[in-house]
Amino acid sequence: MNETLTNQIGEQLKAARLEKQLSLDDIQEITKIQRRYLSAIEENNLSVLPGDFYVRAFIRQYALAVGLHPDELLGETKPISMSRTSDLSRAHRDNDGIVRAGIDNTPTARSRLANSMPTIGLGLLILVALIVIWFVLTHIGTNSQQTSNGGNISVSTSEVSKSSSKSSASKSSAYSSSEESSTLDLGTPETNTSLQTTIYNLSNENTKKHTVVITAKNTGTSVKVNDASSNILLNETLASGSKTVEIPSGTTAFNLQFSNVNNASVTVDGQNVEVSGATTSFWNVLFNLNK
Repeated sequence: MNETLTNQIGEQLKAARLEKQLSLDDIQEITKIQRRYLSAIEENNLSVLPGDFYVRAFIRQYALAVGLHPDELLGETKPISMSRTSDLSRAHRDNDGIVRAGIDNTPTARSRLANSMPTIGLGLLILVALIVIWFVLTHIGTNSQQTSNGGNISVSTSEVSKSSSKSSASKSSAYSSSEESSTLDLGTPETNTSLQTTIYNLSNENTKKHTVVITAKNTGTSVKVNDASSNILLNETLASGSKTVEIPSGTTAFNLQFSNVNNASVTVDGQNVEVSGATTSFWNVLFNLNK
């Protein structure tokens, strides 16, 4: 975010707060954002905040609290990248109350595949060797039986091969069917109240497509869905009914932003998602798909 623009936003937020005769403690009570973060936004000391994604989220909450329109305040600013959200999934609060992000040293899918190539190659060699041994033993046994019985018994190796192929195809089909029918395991989410985020860390789910269904309840909810490349997949206010969002394969992370979060329910691939037990109306649900 442009430094000059951020200065202007901080000044506008502070001016609006003072005009409403509100203190930073009052804003903290309304938004549930720590006072040190609110002060950092006003003073453009963004290094105190845990990441770029939350700079934008906190500014939106601050703006709503003092009666400013977040989109007009942020103007044409390019959406903040979520490239650092995987770090924030390991964020923690020290004794001094400051939130700091850890470093994700998890190997990528490509590096894991490269590391496993020697093992895969050895497995293929063993498999080929077993097939050759089986063929030789079968061939020798057939010839021996033909010799002992005067050549009256004939066994077609092509029929054996076809039978073996059918059996292998049947096993492969059963394995593939079992793999496709496996359900998504969401595991136990992490809840970071200070960052207003529920985090799901999933392993190797970035190779698959995922279906997100958001259902509005009561008076409805506003929801925004974007991926790790800041592509906006949904940005609507749902008064009632459901909205389906398809997450393409290859997506490493996606985030759901809610206003009036208690009026929303969410499923991912048919699995119920724990949105939050928050006391504030604003909340994020972050999915790291290659943790």
